[in-house]
Amino acid sequence: MSRNTERSRADTRMRRTSLSLAVAVVPVVALGAAYDSMWLLGIGAWLLIPAVLIELVYRP
Repeated sequence: MSRNTERSRADTRMRRTSLSLAVAVVPVVALGAAYDSMWLLGIGAWLLIPAVLIELVYRP
């Protein structure tokens, strides 16, 4: 018996989406902290929420 260890294209796409959102959080939050801007920090938080939810729900 061999297990199929390859990820499907949908799994790869969701993983890439989650990673892209998480990577986008870093500069947005850094700029928000540097400029003391609450709306940039808020955008960063809202970007992080779907990244975490996608990772939790679509974990292969």
